[in-house]
Amino acid sequence: MLDVEVPAGVDPAGGRAARPGAAAWTQQQRPLLVAASFVVAVVLGVVIGLVWASDDSATPGAVAVEQPDEAILSPPLPSVPWETSRVAGRARTLALKGNEPTTLRQPLMWLAAYEVRKKTGAAAPVASDVTIPNGMFYGAVEGVDKERDEFWAVGMTEIRGVAETDAPDPHVWKRVGSAPWTLVGRGTAACDLIPVDLKNIWGPSACSSA
Repeated sequence: MLDVEVPAGVDPAGGRAARPGAAAWTQQQRPLLVAASFVVAVVLGVVIGLVWASDDSATPGAVAVEQPDEAILSPPLPSVPWETSRVAGRARTLALKGNEPTTLRQPLMWLAAYEVRKKTGAAAPVASDVTIPNGMFYGAVEGVDKERDEFWAVGMTEIRGVAETDAPDPHVWKRVGSAPWTLVGRGTAACDLIPVDLKNIWGPSACSSA
């Protein structure tokens, strides 16, 4: 095919002369088209961002459940009467003296409140909403060394704003050596977790909510 020079203003496809104002109109509209494309791109970006954000965000109304501080759950270990004469597996009831009842109750109250918050996702109750009345049972099972001693506590609770059905008694807590206290169970079935020898020492009243 021969290269043929096309006169200015002639459409090479049809041989027709282009309309004089067409090229000028296109040049005038180009900035508007560019601006419109930019606006559309921005809008699409915002819409996509909102869609992703809605997928990744937490469920409306959900509350970040505050977990108990490990330092609170791990108070200093109490002195034990068997340190120099251990009998691994022997169960003992322990008496609390001085400030020991308050020190012991603090982690137990934290755990009782946390268990309710974990179930409901609410911001309450907190430890100060929990009362463990007098009459809590506290004991231990001797281990082969201090780190394997098992400490057990069982008691009733009164939790402000929480029905007993949502926090069934008794509450049973356990600690092994210097590890944090844990709430191992609630309700009458929780007493089945207590070592038999220790439960026999405490008697049936330990697991009675009456």
